[in-house]
Amino acid sequence: MSLRRSAGGIFWGVTLMVIGGLLLARNMGYAIPIWGTVARYWPLLLIVWGVLKVVDYMRFTRAGDDRSLFSGGEVALLIMVILVGGAITTAANLNPDVENIFQLGHLDLWDITGNNFEYTEHQEADVPAGSRIEIVNLYGNVDVHPSESDRIILDVTKTIRAAQKADADRYSSDFTFSIRNEGSRYRIVSSRDEGLQGTRRARQYYKSSLTIQVPKRSAVQVDNRNGKVTIENLAGMQNITNRYGDIEVRSIMGGVEVENRNGSVTVEDVSEAVKITDRYSEVNAKNIGGALQIENRNGSVYVSEVRGNATISNAYGPITAENVSGDLRINGRNNSIEVRHVAGSVTADASYQNVTIRDASGPITVRNRNGDVVLEFVKPPDKDVSIVTQYSNVRLELPPSASFNIDAHTEHGSVSSDFEGPETRSSNRDRSLKGRVGSGGPNFNIETRNGDIRLEKRG
Repeated sequence: MSLRRSAGGIFWGVTLMVIGGLLLARNMGYAIPIWGTVARYWPLLLIVWGVLKVVDYMRFTRAGDDRSLFSGGEVALLIMVILVGGAITTAANLNPDVENIFQLGHLDLWDITGNNFEYTEHQEADVPAGSRIEIVNLYGNVDVHPSESDRIILDVTKTIRAAQKADADRYSSDFTFSIRNEGSRYRIVSSRDEGLQGTRRARQYYKSSLTIQVPKRSAVQVDNRNGKVTIENLAGMQNITNRYGDIEVRSIMGGVEVENRNGSVTVEDVSEAVKITDRYSEVNAKNIGGALQIENRNGSVYVSEVRGNATISNAYGPITAENVSGDLRINGRNNSIEVRHVAGSVTADASYQNVTIRDASGPITVRNRNGDVVLEFVKPPDKDVSIVTQYSNVRLELPPSASFNIDAHTEHGSVSSDFEGPETRSSNRDRSLKGRVGSGGPNFNIETRNGDIRLEKRG
């Protein structure tokens, strides 16, 4: 029998070496988001392994080698990979911040050496109202609230991981925070995070959670990593950047800009415009006084009570928007869209999921494919409707007193109407519904392929 080695077996050896190297680098302090990547891309291991097994089969056949392609160890390892990969993906679907499932409080279960030692700092500084305040932190939470005077009050809880307390004391003395007056701004930053050169700060050695009181009228900028950020009850522009942690912003007299990854974003009760950029988690925005702009991916989006225009872009997560006073524009991909109570125009682009629009007062434009479109009107509409779909059914539910002009066409589908007036025409593959209902009014233009069109009277 030939002594040729199996490429598939060598592959698993190399894979284990790579995984071990990544875990070692993480424990040495490099902030590598291993588990979120594993949750998404682990099936690539099966694909590459399968390709190598095909290569093995061709090599062995050409060489006249009749050995088995699958060893017992490989089969056991394959089953383990599928079970573990499936479990991590399930955990990521339940909580997109999958990194946190390996943490318990300040303890990271993957950091199995050393002990935790806790230290505190307290600092205060006079700061004029209306100042710009920048906060820099890497590993820990940031909690910002208004103070009762024109002062910054900083409380720091530091967690140091070390083998013994003497080492932790030394690390703590080299890891201190300061409040700096830099002319145009006040800056809160640690000795290790200055200029963000500390991005490779050993995660298991240093963690810091900040509780900060600032003058109520302050423009705050937060740059954080690996922790939750909370800002409440301030007046001024608030700008927050974070990774691997949730963001909550509430009760702001001013505007808000948020950028996040791998953590949820909640913005509520803001008097001016809001811009949110997020990935891999949910976004919630409620009671926004100005324009709202959301860009998200792989997480749900919920929007309510927007007094300006709203623009939402999302993929692979459902979108819900209700009670929008201005125009609403939605760009979705592989997600459902549900819209309720919009005073302005509604424009929705979607695919592979249903689009439902209820009680919209302005003109409606929908482009969709592989998902049904449902429009429900509480009052007789007085603005135009345009719908273009493929592989989708279209249903309009209207009050019996509604008046409109209809021009609807479908290929490989049917058309039907509860309203008198429109004329139905049929050919080999086309069906159309065209005409006037009542005294006429807004124009309804509907085109679909491989789907039915239905006009219904509300009961």
